[in-house]
Amino acid sequence: TVGGAVTLATTGASVNTIGNSTGATSVTVTSGSGGIALTATNAAITANSGTGTIGVSADATNTTVNIGTGAGVKTVTLGSTNTSSTTTVQSGSVGINVTATNGAITVASGTGTVGISADAAATTVNVGTGAGVKGVTLGSTNTTSATTVQSGSGALNVTATGGALTINSGVGALSISNDASATTLTIGTGAAAKTVT
Repeated sequence: TVGGAVTLATTGASVNTIGNSTGATSVTVTSGSGGIALTATNAAITANSGTGTIGVSADATNTTVNIGTGAGVKTVTLGSTNTSSTTTVQSGSVGINVTATNGAITVASGTGTVGISADAAATTVNVGTGAGVKGVTLGSTNTTSATTVQSGSGALNVTATGGALTINSGVGALSISNDASATTLTIGTGAAAKTVT
């Protein structure tokens, strides 16, 4: 049809099949600027490719891709937990934003390692540095859990602005500069009046 509307099985319950799976059969659905709309009223929409790749916006055109962004409550699942499945979320230089509006964000890896800025690039990593009041917990007190905070020659600074700084070890040893290095250890040496107990 040239310049006309095409309707297929628009009345009554029907099962509609387009194309077939024989040999090298292919099916192409194309539109102009009017767009393509796929709607299932309270039913699933499924796209399967067998062992082939499924591409969404896989061309070279600048595009905005929205998934689950409608006004209703949405549950969005990305990726599979089956055997050796992998999921990659990536971006260019503009960045990746992960936001939960007043809800928790959980990153769990089972027995695998969780790496944040674990590459070889020079990076600034900020945790809990926003303007609001933050409670930041690092490490676990469960059984033999261990927490290491370390730095290179750029120094390690621990600062509490007007609040107490407390270090407790329970029944364990508390050591400061107990290695074999020649070190200058200074406590309470600032210019202001200090009380050291």
